[in-house]
Amino acid sequence: MGVVILGIIVSRSNLQAVGHAASQMAPGLAAGAAVCMLLVAMITAAKWLILLRALHIPVATAEVVRLTYIAVTWNLALPGGESGNLVKAVLLARQQPRLAGAVWASMLVDQFSLAAAQLLVAFSTLLLAQHPPPGQSVWFSVILGGVVAIGAIYALFLLPLPTVRLDRAVVRLSRTLAAPPWLRRLAAGPEPVVPTEVQALEAAEQPQHQPGEWLAPLWSGLIRYRRHAGALFGAMGVAVLYYGMIFLAYWLAARGLGLPYGYADIAWVTALAGIAALLPITVAGAGVREGIIVFFLTQHGTSAEAALTFSLAVLALNIVLGIPGLFAQLFRRPGS
Repeated sequence: MGVVILGIIVSRSNLQAVGHAASQMAPGLAAGAAVCMLLVAMITAAKWLILLRALHIPVATAEVVRLTYIAVTWNLALPGGESGNLVKAVLLARQQPRLAGAVWASMLVDQFSLAAAQLLVAFSTLLLAQHPPPGQSVWFSVILGGVVAIGAIYALFLLPLPTVRLDRAVVRLSRTLAAPPWLRRLAAGPEPVVPTEVQALEAAEQPQHQPGEWLAPLWSGLIRYRRHAGALFGAMGVAVLYYGMIFLAYWLAARGLGLPYGYADIAWVTALAGIAALLPITVAGAGVREGIIVFFLTQHGTSAEAALTFSLAVLALNIVLGIPGLFAQLFRRPGS
């Protein structure tokens, strides 16, 4: 679907004008945008590290950074805008099989914080925008609805009193959904060598579950965040900084192309495009993101060619973000 949308946009644009606009981008602003994007992964690595440390998962900071860069690279190859985070969770869970449930829990909370931050940034920039979209009140309602939904998800595993029966129900359901032995043998990798002190820590932190269970270990990891609300707020704050840096890179690219928009206007357009790109209907959100950017910018007087050039610049910046992860994946450590 994304390819179809992109094809329609391209077929209706003057590609010569698009190429000319791209060639006129200010080099200094383009370089600044690229530097901002390269720093983005460091910020999101810090966010995940906060969540991992809260669950006492023993992993080096450098490894978290490496896995984060790998994740943003896979974001370019998988459907949806953030699917690469599944890859980083898989890689770390293989390194920490006894804490796999906690690793996956940290990844889910990582995604919740990202989604909430993106919605909050979209809301605040819509308030500050000089060129808001038509039906602004509808967009506010949709964004607030998303924030409420994420808050409800947090409440599901953070509030202790209503979840006592739920915890027991999850354990029963987890045993029902446990992977059969043949599937466990198929998916099993080499057993890592784990130091004795790490084994003791893992035994203390992770409740015992029956072989093949995955839901109960995941739930155990999630409810451990009940004692670490500060980590959740910290991760949320870092996630807001993460999107602030991304939108700064996009704004620098827009200024480099001579587009007359302020930071808030570029932020809300690309935020809405980013939210739509999360739908797993196209690889890396391509086509969907470009369609939304072109649609909104042309409504405010920007030519289709200039809007398409900017949307392609956004795509290029995301590719820049994924380059370090490509090298991290190609030259990964043995056994990782």
